[in-house]
Amino acid sequence: MITQRYGIFGSIYLKAERKIVFFGNIKNNNFLCITFICSYIHTFGKYIFMKRYFAGVDIGGTHICGALINSSDGNIYRNKVSKIAVDAQGSASEIFQAWQTLVLTLLNEPVMISGIGFAIPGPFNYADGICAIEGVRKYDALFGINICEEIRKIFPNRSLPVAFINDASGFAMGEFYAGAAQESSRTLVVTLGTGFGSTFLNNGTVQTCGADVPPNGYLYNIRYKKSIADDYFSTRWIVWRWEELTGEKVSEAKPIAEKALAGNEKAIALFDEFAKNLAEFISPFLNDFQADTFVIGGNIARVSGLFLPQLIENLNRRGLISIRVKTCELWEKAPIIGAAMQLKAFQLSELERKTDQFLAPEKAQPTLPGQYDIYPVFPLGFGKIESGVSELSQWIAEQKSVVIDCYEGVCMKQLVAQLADELNKTGKKIRWRHIETALHSSEKIEEIIRPYMGEENSIFGKITDKSLIDFFDADKLKKIQPDEDADINILVGCGAALAGWNAPLIYADLPKNELQFRMRAGSALNLGADTTYDSRVMYKRAFFVDWVVLNKHKANLLPDIEWIIDAQRPCRLLSMRGADLREGLSEMSRNFFRVRPWFEPGSWGGTWMRNRIEGLNKEVNNLAWSFELMVAENGLMFESDGYRLEVSFDFLMFNNYREVLGDCAERFKYDFPIRFDFLDTFDGGNLSVQCHPRPEYIKEQFGMPFTQDETYYILDCQNEPVVYLGFQEGIDSEMFHLELIKSEKTASPVDIEKYVQKHPAKKHDLFLIPNGTVHASGKDNLVLEISSAPYIFTFKMYDWMRLDLDGRPRPINIEHGMKNLYFERQGQKVIDEHICRPTVIDQNGDATVEHLHTHPAQFYDVHRYTFSREIQINSNNKCHVWMLVEGRSVTVETAEGRKQRFNYAETFVIPAAAKSYVIRNEGDGKAIMVKAFVKH
Repeated sequence: MITQRYGIFGSIYLKAERKIVFFGNIKNNNFLCITFICSYIHTFGKYIFMKRYFAGVDIGGTHICGALINSSDGNIYRNKVSKIAVDAQGSASEIFQAWQTLVLTLLNEPVMISGIGFAIPGPFNYADGICAIEGVRKYDALFGINICEEIRKIFPNRSLPVAFINDASGFAMGEFYAGAAQESSRTLVVTLGTGFGSTFLNNGTVQTCGADVPPNGYLYNIRYKKSIADDYFSTRWIVWRWEELTGEKVSEAKPIAEKALAGNEKAIALFDEFAKNLAEFISPFLNDFQADTFVIGGNIARVSGLFLPQLIENLNRRGLISIRVKTCELWEKAPIIGAAMQLKAFQLSELERKTDQFLAPEKAQPTLPGQYDIYPVFPLGFGKIESGVSELSQWIAEQKSVVIDCYEGVCMKQLVAQLADELNKTGKKIRWRHIETALHSSEKIEEIIRPYMGEENSIFGKITDKSLIDFFDADKLKKIQPDEDADINILVGCGAALAGWNAPLIYADLPKNELQFRMRAGSALNLGADTTYDSRVMYKRAFFVDWVVLNKHKANLLPDIEWIIDAQRPCRLLSMRGADLREGLSEMSRNFFRVRPWFEPGSWGGTWMRNRIEGLNKEVNNLAWSFELMVAENGLMFESDGYRLEVSFDFLMFNNYREVLGDCAERFKYDFPIRFDFLDTFDGGNLSVQCHPRPEYIKEQFGMPFTQDETYYILDCQNEPVVYLGFQEGIDSEMFHLELIKSEKTASPVDIEKYVQKHPAKKHDLFLIPNGTVHASGKDNLVLEISSAPYIFTFKMYDWMRLDLDGRPRPINIEHGMKNLYFERQGQKVIDEHICRPTVIDQNGDATVEHLHTHPAQFYDVHRYTFSREIQINSNNKCHVWMLVEGRSVTVETAEGRKQRFNYAETFVIPAAAKSYVIRNEGDGKAIMVKAFVKH
């Protein structure tokens, strides 16, 4: 072989029958030979420095046009434009056959093609290439279809882009790169024809938002005189105005223009009026955008000599003397060039996540005894989890139709691409449809969710009573049907199962931590949103609306899931059968489970977790929280052959809440009632002075079924730590209120100890914080919060005048707090009722059991076990939440014979259905464990 004898060789494929092969000797550094197998001779150097071309395609209603565009200057290769007729009312297969024929014509040219761009009218998901056109008697058959994947069937190299742009924007981009807008930095391009199109270009980039452009860059829908701009700057106005002036009815503007060119005074006056109106309307937008060039295109621009001089004159009168006003130069070629040249700035994006924490590995090994495991698993046995999409694709290839539903934030584009690459190898005709095209408009969805979003500047909303179906247009849903011409129809997206296809179901899940990391980075949007928001607003919308409706939907789907996909690693997907998922959940519900924790920094965050827990990013400034057990935020990891597939914790509750919760199952149902989490202030700062809502308040204001009662268990501490808890004897509540308000307004400090008690803290102390109690952890504590499940309903009233990690003040909720505080919790009453004094309730051999009584207002209780060897526990139909708070590690063995190790500071759960189990100490010294459970 050449590679065995010579150090390098290469080949450039131009077409299947044209190939250049060259090879060289590294030692002698010269070429031994150059062989051409071509239908004509080219020099070697010409190909080394070959020009790069983009294919540009303009999708019209009766035909499509395309050309190859020189990527450096926007010129058309050989000035050759290909054109093919298309029946826009035909079937999807007929339309794609025409489109693909034209694209193949371009691909067969002997040049290096580096991508394909399409200019296509909307509505259309341009980022993902999904058609949303419907109800206009053009391309209705394409509604919901993934156009990008149709093109990938003939252009499969995913390292080269396929991109889409609005036809009006493509027109503007074409004029910028090769026409009237060249050398312009800020350009407004309008098209005047059957409608009024507009595009704002900032150095060749389409600008659709900002203070200097109207929303979406649209001008057509802006009020002008008695109607909107579209009614004045289109053929409609010319035809209507002519009839009003003369009584003559015409169907188009052409005969009127001909009359004006022939000297008809009324026709000339009409175009003068058109120019005056356009100058009056467009001037503020040219001025706000600080445009240097104004380009006019469209059919009306073909007779620009009738109005352009008057337009310029009117603009000059309005002070816009320096703006260049020009008629377009490229006409029908502009959108072709613009579609291609958009690829100059196109980047094949990787999914972004905004966090300093690592993505969970697809494979990991258990930690050593005593070492906290950040990726805990429940073992399923061998051969249950698949890596990649090969086996899943083989299964799909055997189906006629498939539905792939998912949680929000799943990168469906990459999931579809991987499956499509495998399925296209089968030679079957695959048709991909996307349910998102049946969603209501983002404006309509904003209207639907508004009652649940609370005050604009508040972090609190109200739990929605809506369902996922409420986000969809029923008529559009009916239009998303399988294509009879396709061998396999695949419907994908969040809510895909709502289309009602008679097809097997695949579900792609995403852990909540990864969803939030993607949202913060702008890689994931809220349900039905078309843009990102402030991260706090996105989280509020997710918590109070999105997750509520998506969780209800997921609960309904669980019994029918054929395959489950862990989508947190878009390029390394893990999957398993739905039956194995449900069986694994059921085994968990009879034995034990530990959720996967996740960790977050905070303005007061500490160093204990960062320094002591292996596998975390040690480069972060601090870690403030560890979400140890929260049904809304955590996931569960299954293990098979070393692979770790994660699903959301709520899957377990949907499938087995009765087995998990036992005697309180119907009271809480899917809401796991107890929360464990860490608050780390080691070497950090004090938590905010805060309280939590009373039960009736959280229900009325926020729609929550029960409130946020807490306890602080001091797992570790250093120096002379304290806990702020309860009011000072004789507190003046009004003075406290006024001083908090003053501090928020003037950023002045509050002498908080004047109002709030400060208690020394030591390891294994328990502080009781029922709703309405003022409290805060001081610095140098590692607090284990043993609490009821709600976790975001914290009314911060004083935050030590510090900023959040994003440089903004943290939200302060003084008025909410004042409405919920119990000011009678003051003085000695706090010491007597809110600082736990353990009592021994059982002593058997080397084991001691203490009751760490909680407050009467709290529905859960805590027991503490100290033992050297082992303890035998009966569940008594109660769910037990455990943590080893002193010692190295323990093993749990259940009545079914399953065994699992749990290490120091790890939270784990023994469901009620486990009935009985043994916990064995693996350390040399005594083990100390705390157990939380629902009281009655």
